[in-house]
Amino acid sequence: MTDEFDDLVIGAGMGGLTVGALLARSGRRVCVLEAHDQPGGYAHTFTVRGFKFCAQVHYIFNCGEGEPIHDILVRLGLSDEVPFERLDPEGFDHVVVEGARFRIPSGLSKFRERLLHYHPHAAEPIRRYFQVICALGDELDQLGDVPDVLSAKAIAKGILRFRHVVRYMRWTLGDLFEHVKMPENVRAILAGQCGDYLLPPRDVSLLLHVALVVNYDRGAYYPKHHYVHFVEAIAGRIRDARGSALLLEHEVDHIVVEGGRVSGVTTKNGKRFTAKRYVSNVDPRLTAKLAGETHFGKDERRLRYDYSCGTFTIYLALRGLDLREHGFGSHNTWHYPHADIDRVYDDQLVRNDLSDPWLFLSTPTLHSSEPGLCPPDHQILEIATACDHDTWARLRQRDRRAYNKEKKKVRERILDVLEERYVPKLREHVALSLSGTPATNARFCRAPAGNSYGAALTPANVGFGRGPWRSSLSNLWMVNATAGFPSVAGTMGAGLRLYETLSGSG
Repeated sequence: MTDEFDDLVIGAGMGGLTVGALLARSGRRVCVLEAHDQPGGYAHTFTVRGFKFCAQVHYIFNCGEGEPIHDILVRLGLSDEVPFERLDPEGFDHVVVEGARFRIPSGLSKFRERLLHYHPHAAEPIRRYFQVICALGDELDQLGDVPDVLSAKAIAKGILRFRHVVRYMRWTLGDLFEHVKMPENVRAILAGQCGDYLLPPRDVSLLLHVALVVNYDRGAYYPKHHYVHFVEAIAGRIRDARGSALLLEHEVDHIVVEGGRVSGVTTKNGKRFTAKRYVSNVDPRLTAKLAGETHFGKDERRLRYDYSCGTFTIYLALRGLDLREHGFGSHNTWHYPHADIDRVYDDQLVRNDLSDPWLFLSTPTLHSSEPGLCPPDHQILEIATACDHDTWARLRQRDRRAYNKEKKKVRERILDVLEERYVPKLREHVALSLSGTPATNARFCRAPAGNSYGAALTPANVGFGRGPWRSSLSNLWMVNATAGFPSVAGTMGAGLRLYETLSGSG
């Protein structure tokens, strides 16, 4: 059996859903094939015993009027149907280092002044840090009007206009800290959101750090009706379009190539689909394997990258407890056992020591009052930290019982930390507890090496030319967290840019 469409999208992550929905809305016959039983990639929601949890996404940016996600929803006719709640502008992220709490506000000048108030001894390094961040932020905003792939000539012409971007292209956040002589305790606050890119200051691209800081500074958001509604609203634009389809549990196992073009794809359930154009929302390296790596000679440089690490995640449903009484609310909390974040990451990723980990704590039921995630009188708490994929994958393959025992050990240690430092007697209120490792990510979300953000966000992988691209196969385009940027905003933005390219409206 063969089904033929105008456009075929492999993978229903947020990039694939976005480009697919926009193409379907324009009148194209679109088919989206997804291996999982839910669309959305890491933004998908799963349900256990009546409780709903979003797999990996907790807050997003670029949702304000005139910003990219809002623009996409307007184009899809969904801007009124999919509203957002803004997290507390006075402290959308709380960074807790050795028990000392700092609230990160919206407004870089307010952020700077708050730091100066609490850390007057670091006044000069703080001022110099924010000078660089603001200068880079301004230039990165201007780069929104510049073509994705800049030639050497174009870069040379733009050296003055983008002099800070050119200067700091290969810098890490740690390089900037060293340059301005930032004290360690202030570094920990400024790098407190580093779980959003899963790299310590020593390794993360400074440009990526700036992009994250500047975009969240404009507003951190949560979907008012939760991620399940947000994702399903976009997916619905594909399902409802005449001649289009979104097919779940259709895992592509082969991309058929003939004469330098894709001629069709086959799925594990024995079906074949054809289209005039193909878009892969799957990891680019995995896409190349599905088609045959010999067909991607011109893409060799783009396919050469290391993956980001993965996460150990705990999903808790709580009853008889109000987390607001324990310091939680319309914000996320970043917990660090001490101020040396580089060492924390080395402990967890190199030495596989999760005895005192950094923790990201998110409370979706306090980010929106809308029902839908759990029964009344219950709340949701989600916890994540960084860990090594290979260690967990090898253990699971070698000894499933030992794997589950180690998962329980790590979960119980994290619950110990939460009870000691945040919510006494937390375990007495647990109605449901689930945990996942990078091996879980690889199994359920088909994430190579259990990665959370595609290519690791080091200077080598961040810079000009990163975005959706046309592959060596003339009718196959790439779009995902690596062929673009991670985060819901990053992948949806890449989907929008690819749609504009394909439709000639870019």
